[in-house]
Formats: sequence, C-alpha cells, structure tokens
Amino acid sequence: MVLAGCGGSDGDPDAGSPGDPAGAGTGGPDGVEELTVGYFPLVHTVTAVHAEEAGIFADEGLDITLEQTAGGAQAIPSLVAGEYDITYGNFASIILAVEQGLPLRIIAGNDVGAADHAIMVREDSTFQSAADLEGGRVAVNNLENIGTVAVNALVTDAGGDPDAVEFVELAYPDMQAALDRGDVDAIWQVEPFQAGALEAGHRVLVELFSGPVADMPVAGWVTTEQFADENPEVIQAFRRALAAAVDEVQDNRELLVEKVPTYTEVPVEVVEAVAMPVWDAEPNVEQLQKLADLMESDGITSGPTDVAQIIISD
Repeated sequence: MVLAGCGGSDGDPDAGSPGDPAGAGTGGPDGVEELTVGYFPLVHTVTAVHAEEAGIFADEGLDITLEQTAGGAQAIPSLVAGEYDITYGNFASIILAVEQGLPLRIIAGNDVGAADHAIMVREDSTFQSAADLEGGRVAVNNLENIGTVAVNALVTDAGGDPDAVEFVELAYPDMQAALDRGDVDAIWQVEPFQAGALEAGHRVLVELFSGPVADMPVAGWVTTEQFADENPEVIQAFRRALAAAVDEVQDNRELLVEKVPTYTEVPVEVVEAVAMPVWDAEPNVEQLQKLADLMESDGITSGPTDVAQIIISD
C-alpha cells in the first residue's frame, strides 16, 4: 500500500516523482493561473484530489497540475528548487526547515491528528499505558518528526521519562512485521496500516494525538516566501478552494471510498474500514506554536520558532 500517513523520510515508500518545473503562477488563457502542486498520495490528501477533480480549483481560477511526491524529504527541497509552486508537507518538517533557514510559508492546513493515528502493541504486550513506553523500542517513520514529539509528550504526561524511549526509524509498511518479530515493542500506525494491524490482532495502546497533543495539526500546504509575496491573490484562491474541499470531504466516507483508490494503492475494502481522518483548512496558530515549542524542548530545533510569522492567513 502507498503510505497513508503524515511525514516524509527516506523510509517513506516511493509514491511517485516530481514532474516538469512549476509554472510559478503563470497566467493561462482567460486569466487562469496555472500551478504545479505537490502532494503525497494519502487518504488525507483527498482534499486536493477532490478539489481538482470536482472543479473547485477551477472555480477559483486555478488550473492545478497535481504531482505526486515521495514525502517531505523530497517535497520541500523540490519546492524551494522551483519544481512545485505549492506542496503538501507535515508541519514538523516545515518548522524544522524554517529553523534551518529555508524561506517557507504555510498557506493552509489539511489533516489534524485524530483516531487515525495510534501507538499500537501486540495483543499479548504487557504495556498498558503511555508510561510503559519508557525503556521501550518505538517505531516511527522519522526520528525528527511529529511522531517522536507526540510520543515524548504522551510519556511525559503519563509520568514517564521520554529520554528512556528508544525510537527506531522504519517505513510504515515495515512496522507491523517488526512488531510481529519482536524487534520493537510498539509502532506508530496511521491509516490504512492501523486498520491492517487491528485485523492482524494487535491493539491500540494509546491514540497518538491525545492528551497533551490532542487535536495537533499534522500536515498542510506550504509555499516559498517569494511565491507568496508575488502571488497573494493566487494564495488566497488556493486557500478558499482547499477550504471548500475540506467541507465536502469531512465525515464523507462515501467520497473517500470513491476517490482514494483512484490515486493510491489502498483498496476499497480498506478505505471502508479506516478510522476517518479529521481535516481543517485553517492553520491553528496556537497548536502549531505548541508543536514548535515541543520540537525545541526535544532538541529537534535549536531555538524558538514564532510560527505566526510563517503562516499566511486571510
């Protein structure tokens, strides 16, 4: 299956490659703006696929070419290189890139952490709460990402020592087998892999985005500072279209069953069983600042990040 979670790392499965260089807001016929938008083929990015196929982008005067990316490790550098005008990325990777000096601007939210993300263990595991992860081996898709940040916050909240957690970097499709073998004690599973792990008899130890990190924004849409400065009307048109698409996909499993199998390798029967994602097109400044602060306290970033300065709103 194509990865249906957030994040981007060298461990992400290949989900396609970028296409021709972006048009960078090139005006088409009748004033239509032609844009190349990078997206990772997930359940969660049905927002952009639906907006393109249903004509929502076109209604805003946008001619969107969607290009599949191989995750944040490739998408953000490709964005900066001009291969995309806008791309989808997880917020932890975006904040880290900004802290490292890349001129990025968040223009819209997308998926919010909900029941579609979980820390899972074997059915016979002795682990009963997040505190038990202290001293355990936990599989995540990236060692400097929202997964590690969330696990550390959950362990701390439960009275455990997050420094005693051993994180193991694995691609999502490889995690269940590692748990089966006993190579790790717990795994971060995101849909559709969560549904598969449940079917295999594993159990949810704790929802990843709960307690101190409940409702944490996971990923959204980002562009470069230059593109945003030069194309403010295009950015607002994209934001409006994305918001309209979110309204239509929210709680709409029928639409997911129709759309998701057409651009991923996730079959209909799995889409019918996954925990429904939650979407929000508006970046939550307070929650994203919490994420940035947690990244600093975890040592992922070397100093404070004022996320309000990198978010474009109305």
